[in-house]
Parts: sequence; structure tokens; C-alpha cells
Amino acid sequence: MPLVSRFADVVIPELSFADYIFRALRRGGDRVAIIEAVSGRQWTFLQIADESAKCASALFRNGLKKGDVVATCSSNCAEYVVVILAVAACGAIITTCNPLYTVDEISHQFRNSQPKFVFVDTSAYEKVSKVAKSMSSIQKMYTVGDSKDCESYATLLSGEDGSAFPRNVQIDPREDILFLPYSSGTTGLSKGVMLTHYNFVSLLTISQVNPLFLSDCRYSVLPIFHIFGLMVAFRALAQGIRHVLDVRFRLRNVFSCIEKYKVTQFSGVPPMLLMMAKSELVDDFDLSSLRLIHSGAAPLPSSIAELIRKRLGCEIDQGWGMTEAAAIILPSASVIPIESVGRLGPNSTLKIIDVDTGEELGQNKNGEICVKGPQVMKGYFKNTKATRNSIDVEGWLHTGDIGYYDENEFIYVVDRLKELIKYKGFQVAPAELEALLLSNPRIADAAVVGIPDVDAGEIAKAFVVKNDESLTKQEIHDFVAGKVSRYKYLHGGIEFETEIKKTASGKILRRSYRQKADVKAKL
Repeated sequence: MPLVSRFADVVIPELSFADYIFRALRRGGDRVAIIEAVSGRQWTFLQIADESAKCASALFRNGLKKGDVVATCSSNCAEYVVVILAVAACGAIITTCNPLYTVDEISHQFRNSQPKFVFVDTSAYEKVSKVAKSMSSIQKMYTVGDSKDCESYATLLSGEDGSAFPRNVQIDPREDILFLPYSSGTTGLSKGVMLTHYNFVSLLTISQVNPLFLSDCRYSVLPIFHIFGLMVAFRALAQGIRHVLDVRFRLRNVFSCIEKYKVTQFSGVPPMLLMMAKSELVDDFDLSSLRLIHSGAAPLPSSIAELIRKRLGCEIDQGWGMTEAAAIILPSASVIPIESVGRLGPNSTLKIIDVDTGEELGQNKNGEICVKGPQVMKGYFKNTKATRNSIDVEGWLHTGDIGYYDENEFIYVVDRLKELIKYKGFQVAPAELEALLLSNPRIADAAVVGIPDVDAGEIAKAFVVKNDESLTKQEIHDFVAGKVSRYKYLHGGIEFETEIKKTASGKILRRSYRQKADVKAKL
């Protein structure tokens, strides 16, 4: 039988996303909602509501209508939140784009999504304008920041009184698309994930049953263009929590903000937490206000979690989610061991299936995690084949993650299905070996991939960043051999790197390391 949540189901409001957030903003009133870490600018909840209404009015005057697509290609700022809420109020669709993408990557996303308007960082304007010249759908671009070459966000709102706010847009929360983020594309070209108003309102509503998400002040440097950062930003608004929003991760600035604003919660990804745990700067700041750190987007080694607890004196949890289905599993800081990502949240069901037969498995058996819930995407944009391959006829989303649940219904994610290494029929999880390597204090970072082998099928190869220049490859081999079974040894060898390449959300770019290993094998 599928696993059913221990939490009682919650009532999901049948509201559009804009209505849901505007109600929360009115409750927040004149309290501070967003503090920009770099500029120091502060916005109250009512200021966010007022600016969003004016932005929606301006966009509506300029021809934005229900079903149109607006692309955001910006780094974190309060205006990003305002634009999203304004576009949602018009009944249009937001597709979020990484401003660090190449021209080709932006072109792929824009060709697929066909945006009408684009909001872009001045730093990314040149790239995006090149794409726009070949895109007939794009009618207008606005820069977030001043630009002599393009109309700015500030100019768009100049003199706007909000009188054209679109009050009569009819939105079907369960059917109408709100967000169109694109999956990471690490296994091929990225796909647009259709998230409805109901999907995201469900996500925010269900998150509120978890007391871990309540705090006095939250700090985040997670990019809003990524689902993790998007959730954190709007969860703070929905819950009336003060949110310190930063642009990029810089240790001294992180610690300074925690001290200055008495931050109680920090949300980040494992590479950030690794740096925090091992930094000598910890002793230079008063971090006593920090009560909880949320980790997500990639597995967090338990050794790093314990080091965080010891050095920062706070609790830590790790959660699980994906662009296609966020907040299905709710984290719990009381979970021991830390490897668990929590328990199944309200309104949701989960099952584990055998990766070869599709047979449903019981507790403590590894298989593919499949989920159902109101947060699960509508499907992939203009890609019915990919949708059918991900959501089966019974409505189960096949996540592509390998994991299990134990006798206490705590859920564990082992690795990605497509990243498992098959050594002579045995399954080797790269994440397990990476966690083991990171437990060695002489190793700063690591990535493990599978490479082809005639005899074994695949063998594990490690790319390692030293924390101690005297560390040798043989010492690493000996360290691994003393802790795992022989089939998990690094039979593919070890290479030393200066850094491990990762996505903006903290995921290791395994494909680049497989390609690197393949090139060396052919030399």
C-alpha cells in the first residue's frame, strides 16, 4: 500500500496566487517584509502590495493579458518579487531564467516559452537583447536597473497610479498556469514545468503546517529563478516573516547579516553550508540568533551537518523537492539521523517501486520514489511525451530519485536514478561516496561519477578538491577501502581539482565530469 501522510489534510484555498499573496500582504501591514542585504533597502508588506498593484496596472496598460508569458532574467531583488506578483495578477505566466545562462541556453527557453515581455538585469541585457532580436514574440524589454539602451522597471512605473489594475481577470486556479520554470536539463534539454495557481497555493499552504518554517527573520541567497529560492521568497511573504534577501553567497556578508538583523533561519544548499561549517570567520560574528538552517537541492553529508551544529550552535534539517513537485515531503529537525529528508506532508501520498519491475516495495527497500499531491505539476510545456514519461496513467509522478522510507515513515533519498553506478550488477550511489569523502577533514569537496568499464559495466571515479596539499591519491583509496564494500571502491581512479563545478542550486554538474573522464580515457 502507498504511504499516506501522518499529517491531517489541510484545506487548500481555491484562490489565484495573486489573491492569496495580496491577502497575506495586507495582514503583514506596515511591518518590514524584505530587506535587501546589499543595498540595505527595506520594503514593508503594504509597500510590496502597493508597488505590485501599480506594476500590474502598468503591464495591463501595455497590453499584457491572460495567458501571455513574461520572462524574468534577473538576480535577487525586491523588484523581482513585485514583477512576479504583478504578472500573476494579470493572469499571465512567469518563466524564470538564470541571468548567467549563455545565449544558447536563453534562446532555447525563450523559443519554447515565447515570452511577450522580458525583465532583465542590466548585466545580462546584452545577451538577452541578442536573443530578443530573433524572437518575434518579444514586444518589450525592461531592465531592472538603469540603462540607456532600454526602458527600465522604474520608468515603467513612473507616474503610475494603479488605476488600470486588472480586477476582472477570471482565473481557474487548478488549470491556469502561473509559473513556467525550466528543469535543470542535466539529462538533456531543459523542459518547461507547468505549475498552476493551485499548485503553488497548495505548496505555500501545506508548508505552513510545519512549525520549522516559522521564524522571526529569514535570510536567503537562493536565486528566485530557482524553485527553492522562489518558495523561500513567497513563503516568507505568505507567513508574514521578515526576509533578508541577498544577491550572491559571500561568507562575511552572510555572517554580518545574521548578526545585524538577528536572523533566526537560513536557507541554503550544501556547498554553502560546507563553506560556513569550515570557515574561520564563524568566531568573528555573533551568530547566537540563528536557530535553524534549511538545506535543500542536493544531499547534505551528515558529517557537514554535525559540524554545522557544533560550530554554529543551531539545528539543521534537509528537505527534498523538485521543480515538478515541491513540499511533498516536509523536513524535520528532530529527525535522527540527519540523512532523512523528513516525513510525507499533508494531502500527499508516496510509494517506492522497483526500478526494473515497477513492483511496489515496502519499508527499508530502495526504489524509485513516486508521489501524488496537489503540488505536482500539470505537466511539461508543449511536451506531452515527456509528461507521459513522468506522470503515469494513475497520476503518480515518477521522480527519478532513488530512496526508501523506514519503519517510522521517515524518508531517505539515496541518489538520482540516472546517476546510479551499476558495478557488476551492484548499485553504487555517487552521493554516498561523496558524503564519505567529505567526512575526511583533508578533503574540501568531491564529485563522483560512473565511467564505462569492459569487465564491470561501470566503475566509480572521484574528482577531489584537497583541503591539505600533502594528501595523496593512495591515502584516499585507503580511506574509502576501510569504510565501504569492495564494489564501491574508486576503481575508476581519482583526479585532483581546484573546485567542483555546480549549478546555481548546488547540484554537481556530473555530466561535465563524465565527459572529462571520457575524454581522458580516449587520449
